[in-house]
Amino acid sequence: MKINLCSTFSTLRPHFDALARVGYFKIVLRDRTGTQRALQYALRVFMWSLVLSYNLQHLIKVIQVRHSTDQLVDTLFILLTTLNTLGKQVAFNVRCGHVDNIIRITNGPLFSATKLYHVDLIKSEALLMSRLLKLYHGAVFFCGILWSVYPVVNRALDQPDNFTGFIPFDTTPTVAFALAHAYMSVAITLQAYGNVTMDCTIVGFYSQAKTQIQMLRHNLEQLVDGVKINGRLIVEDNKQTVYRDNGDETTLLQRRFVRCVEHYKQIIGYVKEVESTFGEAMVVQFLVMAWVICMTVYKMVGLSITSAEFVPMTVYLSCMLAQLFIYCYFGTQLKYESELVTQSIYSSDWLVLSPQFRRQLLVMMQVSSRPLLPRIAYVVPMSLETYIAVLKSSYTLFTFLDHN
Repeated sequence: MKINLCSTFSTLRPHFDALARVGYFKIVLRDRTGTQRALQYALRVFMWSLVLSYNLQHLIKVIQVRHSTDQLVDTLFILLTTLNTLGKQVAFNVRCGHVDNIIRITNGPLFSATKLYHVDLIKSEALLMSRLLKLYHGAVFFCGILWSVYPVVNRALDQPDNFTGFIPFDTTPTVAFALAHAYMSVAITLQAYGNVTMDCTIVGFYSQAKTQIQMLRHNLEQLVDGVKINGRLIVEDNKQTVYRDNGDETTLLQRRFVRCVEHYKQIIGYVKEVESTFGEAMVVQFLVMAWVICMTVYKMVGLSITSAEFVPMTVYLSCMLAQLFIYCYFGTQLKYESELVTQSIYSSDWLVLSPQFRRQLLVMMQVSSRPLLPRIAYVVPMSLETYIAVLKSSYTLFTFLDHN
């Protein structure tokens, strides 16, 4: 009997609602009026304009300060982060059809809850993803507030205005400074909000695959449960054996097993679809993150602990490290769960099944022996080992800059 106590898409609903609020993606799976569609389209056009102009200003600034290492680092660690955000924004919108397909699979019949255990898994997953998203949003707003306070404190201390992006007018007058400061603060906060939301959404896809593997494992372990022993009597070597898949139970067990096979195939296709949709964005993410972490640490080394800039830089670095960590953590979790599929098949009551049915289970064990592991550019595994490797690369780059 199908249990409709919890929607599978509920684990990702807050993420797509948040993306729609800031114009990073369209509204999904909600009824909209013509006015709402027009307003949403206008918001998305505005956000694209804001993001592109903000990145262009930083590119101009890089050219202007290219001969000053300190100023170049100040601008580059922001520019690389926003370019990383832009890459994911392009992936979400250019490959909108792929994202729609991922949503369709997530909300499809094979991913739906059919048992109370499945419902508990989905609810736990939804709670975890919601808390993770709220944690990142809280960190973004906290960092945004600190980032906004820093230029004001510097101005109060009669220090020169030093915006990370190009400002086409003199910011010495108070009104001009206020306008430039408001623009830069709002722009970076909105992009940070969109960035962490897209990160949590992509991570949510992989976490959903992990949850589906857990549901599949439960179904395989309970494959024979609830089937009565009233099959055909088999006599082998003077021993009487009754197999549960002989007789009227054949259709029920075969139907259960076929659903498990189709479920597993769809999980594999789901992970591959996520990989192909965000493949290039993930390459940029991991390459850029090594430089961003390196430049942030390089900049922090030259700051005093009591300076107004040190605290927001510390929070920013923590967000960058956590942003990279969640990809590698949930990728490792997916790999771990997928490695247990063969164990779940073996844990089923296969001894009461006929040799013919056992051969089907053996084939599935062989197919599922290769674990599911998300990869960057189809080569680099998205695992905790990769996370450590990126940190080591960041340290190598830092020592190179510090030495020079």
